[in-house]
Amino acid sequence: MIAKFFISFIFLLSASIDASPISISLLNSELKKNYSFFERSLSESEMKIDTSSGKIFYTNEQISIHVLSPFKENYIINGDTIKIHDVFLDQTQVINIEELDNFFLNLLIDGIDEDADTYSINIINNSLIQIIDNLNSNVISFSFLENQLNLIRYKDSLGVEHGIELTPL
Repeated sequence: MIAKFFISFIFLLSASIDASPISISLLNSELKKNYSFFERSLSESEMKIDTSSGKIFYTNEQISIHVLSPFKENYIINGDTIKIHDVFLDQTQVINIEELDNFFLNLLIDGIDEDADTYSINIINNSLIQIIDNLNSNVISFSFLENQLNLIRYKDSLGVEHGIELTPL
């Protein structure tokens, strides 16, 4: 009898630990980790799925994204600029972030603010947070597995759907 009680207690305890609620604070902290990524993008107009992979590194000063395949490219986000380096062609371009006006990029750089007026936050369950741009209804979904960010999904301004699988480094 004691063994059954003990097993039931352990099961309930582990279930409550696994079901701990996700939060915006957790999302912001997960967005600042280093990851390897695998991205799939679906262009409905071309009915084509493209893939890429690489690594993301965060420091206090910058975000570095190193695309390793299919083409080697490096993106360095520092302050208000993005430096893009095409390794194969050995070409570099610097773009002002404000010129891009990219909702997804702004969230990655600035983090999620629970009091923001420009977007809404929906915590769907203990594994999904959606951020909805109030201006044009763009939705970015952040999926968690065991309280770790593991998938980001969004549609870009060209209508291409992106799914970015993340693995912590």
